[in-house]
Amino acid sequence: MTSKNKPFSPPKNSKATRKIPARSKASSRGIVVAQLPADSHPRRIQYESKLEHHILHLLLARRDVHDIWDQPPGITFCDAKGHVRLHFYDYLVRLRDSRRIALAIKPFEICQRTGFREYLQYVRAATDVSYAHEVVLVTDRSYRRVDALNAERLHFFRRHADDEADRIVAQVAQGLIVPTSIEALVVEAELGERGFAAAFRAIYTGVLCRLDDGEITPRSQVCAARSAEVAS
Repeated sequence: MTSKNKPFSPPKNSKATRKIPARSKASSRGIVVAQLPADSHPRRIQYESKLEHHILHLLLARRDVHDIWDQPPGITFCDAKGHVRLHFYDYLVRLRDSRRIALAIKPFEICQRTGFREYLQYVRAATDVSYAHEVVLVTDRSYRRVDALNAERLHFFRRHADDEADRIVAQVAQGLIVPTSIEALVVEAELGERGFAAAFRAIYTGVLCRLDDGEITPRSQVCAARSAEVAS
């Protein structure tokens, strides 16, 4: 059996300690299959809403993220009335520098209407540093939807890896003297439709530096990362 004909190996199960209900009229549930630096094999990562789906893709796009634990172990805490309760953070993120950040993800309007920020203060107080160094509330106002769109496309392109195209784009990037469009770079690389995906990945690996904002398209302007460092 050749390396090109390896048997299929399904992704590992989610590490979640709390099961997410399969259906809900109010939000979307699902999984994203990803392989983080902490993983030796792709695994399932759960999300419970479209907001969590966006945040998950944004996290997966970050180079400083080492691991993501979906629905990590619950935190026992006392609420404002002294009642003992259990809270599950949505994600526990471990960065490459070993810092751990617990994320509570909630729509801004719900935070305002339900007093979730005040509730989270009690949970934060009960969260030991051995669990997380920092607790962060993330809402739909914490990010731009276009950045989540770019991150989701990146995840798709990463799942269809093309090492050869990545090497060629990196070689072309090394020769860039002035900024150019992704479209022009792809033409020079002679990669056809493979080139856009490779250039997209190169932006997030730091091979290319993006010079404009918004959605990443063939018209987006890029330069070699080292050129951006010299300019700054």
